[in-house]
Amino acid sequence: MAVRSRAQLTAAVFVGLTGWGLAQPSAAQSPVIALRTSASMVRPGDCLRLEALALDDVSGPFSAQVTYRYASPIVVKDEDGKETTTTRAVEVRRPAGPTIDALNRLQLQLLDDTFCFGQGAAPGPFRVEVALRSGASGPPFATLETCAMFDDPDAPAPAGGPGCGFLVRGLKRAETEEFLVFDADLPPSGFYRGAILRGGTVEAVLDGGISQIGSHELSVLIPRLGLAGGGAVDLVLVDQFGHASSTVPRLAVPAVR
Repeated sequence: MAVRSRAQLTAAVFVGLTGWGLAQPSAAQSPVIALRTSASMVRPGDCLRLEALALDDVSGPFSAQVTYRYASPIVVKDEDGKETTTTRAVEVRRPAGPTIDALNRLQLQLLDDTFCFGQGAAPGPFRVEVALRSGASGPPFATLETCAMFDDPDAPAPAGGPGCGFLVRGLKRAETEEFLVFDADLPPSGFYRGAILRGGTVEAVLDGGISQIGSHELSVLIPRLGLAGGGAVDLVLVDQFGHASSTVPRLAVPAVR
């Protein structure tokens, strides 16, 4: 593959991007809350930690209720006694959390850390929805989404079907130390923001420099600040149009070849 200059790579980020520092679409004007998860690719025995990350100041009061949706296999027997395996939809709804007075910009709020993946679920997407309500009850004024892909090595391979609408699977390649390309399942259109976190600290906010460059490729321009000090970081991305988030946990950027 031909090596492009840093100027060319940086310019490529902005192709198809609505703008960095320019007027943004009206759908992206409201305060943005991203969902940070401890994993996006999971196996039996893994547990999921779910946090809200405010990329803007968010006024309250409001409450958050978490719902998990996934498929579980069931065996169906016909009139002749022949067995076939199909799936049924499963919904696990947590009680609404305590009322949140407000979220300051870059504040993290734990939403749930009690959901673990066990044997018996069908391999495929586990969808997580967070309904935000004014106060403790009433209809949601917004619904946030994230998704984890469940893989069970002992289960039959899934027969296909819908996956996660937005899922960043992992780092595909590093064009430079700052220009990273991720393997991702992407919505038809998206407007992205993000953040880099080390533990409970936000090291950098990405208000631009995130763009789809292929059918399953998402490029992210990472500032050096976000990788200072070495070690792994979490990359949290949110599609502001679909209110869907995806996390790349424990991201360690390899040396550029």
